[in-house]
Amino acid sequence: MKIVRIIEVWEKGLDGVLVGELPVAESISPAFLLGLFAKEQKKPDPYMQLSYILNAEHIKALQPYVADQLDPTRYDYILSAHGKPDY
Repeated sequence: MKIVRIIEVWEKGLDGVLVGELPVAESISPAFLLGLFAKEQKKPDPYMQLSYILNAEHIKALQPYVADQLDPTRYDYILSAHGKPDY
């Protein structure tokens, strides 16, 4: 199974609705992500399959892997992973 990572785009605030999803480049490595989110993990997530709320530091680090410009003043973002069968 192949892991596909996306960034969920949400309206700002706790009552915000899902606006869309942005693909993350396949070249991003789980090791890079693990280092970026290690402080947020209660249990090690070496394959980075959980979802993580992005702060300004995360957004800056992930921007090179996302084709669209991320705007944290307008939206909230969550990094998510989905399994996709290998065909």
